[in-house]
Amino acid sequence: MANSIVALAIEYSVYFPLFGALYYSDNRNRYIDSLTGRKNFDIIKSDLRKLFTAFSISEIVYSISKVSLTFQFLQLGTLPYQASMLGSIIASTLSIVLINIVIIRVVKLFRAKP
Repeated sequence: MANSIVALAIEYSVYFPLFGALYYSDNRNRYIDSLTGRKNFDIIKSDLRKLFTAFSISEIVYSISKVSLTFQFLQLGTLPYQASMLGSIIASTLSIVLINIVIIRVVKLFRAKP
């Protein structure tokens, strides 16, 4: 159990900063008003709320499934590193499917610029 929690903490310490940097570099021009050249904070706040909602749901599913799957694999006698890797792969797949197919479409984060 401690193994899966430590692995989860390390994954988050890499994942969120990396996602934030890549998302910012890809979308920094999206938030600038073309007429005034100033940042549109209403769009920024709206997108931050949508990202928070999407990631919250996806990460809850990921965290719960990773810890429980890793624990189940350990109970089956799998080596700790194999159990952690298998748990991560399956939980990541569930999380990616959830965030891409369900959450992003419901939240409508990526839409045409207003």
